[in-house]
Amino acid sequence: MDQPSRFKRLLHGLMMLDIPHRQVQVQEFAIPLHRLPSAFHRARIAVVADVHLPDTLPSIPQLIDIVAAQRPDAIFLPGDLTNSYTRFDAQGLQTLAQGLTALAPCFAIPGNHELRLDREPTYGDILTSCGVHYMCDSTADWVRDGQTLRLYGMGRQLPAPLSMGDQPTVVLAHKPNYMDQYCQAGWELVISGHAHGGQIRWGRHSLYAPDQGLFPRYTDGLYVQDGTTMVVSRGLGNSSIPWRMGNGAHLPVILLKPDDE
Repeated sequence: MDQPSRFKRLLHGLMMLDIPHRQVQVQEFAIPLHRLPSAFHRARIAVVADVHLPDTLPSIPQLIDIVAAQRPDAIFLPGDLTNSYTRFDAQGLQTLAQGLTALAPCFAIPGNHELRLDREPTYGDILTSCGVHYMCDSTADWVRDGQTLRLYGMGRQLPAPLSMGDQPTVVLAHKPNYMDQYCQAGWELVISGHAHGGQIRWGRHSLYAPDQGLFPRYTDGLYVQDGTTMVVSRGLGNSSIPWRMGNGAHLPVILLKPDDE
């Protein structure tokens, strides 16, 4: 279905009138990492996840301004920048990517909405043409002050142990429901989205998340388990369920620091 139903358009219109849920919550997490290269001490990472263009909550210019205000040293885009339940917003994706790459180095992976309907090659091509470091079961190097931190971007392959040399294993992986496998693989820091904050929230409790079902476990914020730290964004847009209750848009900001600090 290329165009949303009238019912979904109505719900989306009502959502856009709900100003508190359109406001972006910026949430900072200080993450200690073993063997973190010194050039990356205190580096700031803005996490822009699940924008679901064209169904983003803040407008593209507003989102770019909010990210800019965080003074990021890098921007991580862990998938679902587009929405497979409606038209493919190539122009919006290009505008967003150009705006973000003007701020800091950007690193992106596909989410399920890009892997669906064979949109992933076009999605990757647009991001790459705008200067984004695009990963799909591959790596990219974040270079800062003469040092390099190698990142891994999960696409279709299941989690597996990675050899990153004498540095921490930092991974963009769209789906947080693989947390047990991330731990088994020995991944040290995982940045995810996908869960939409549980879509409907009351306090810290979530109702439903894709691939986790009712009362999901991994939906929002920081999780530490068996040596793996995972940061999950609630996302910045909507997809098949065009309504978020008690669940505003979310921009995590990660502050990297050495584990002995």
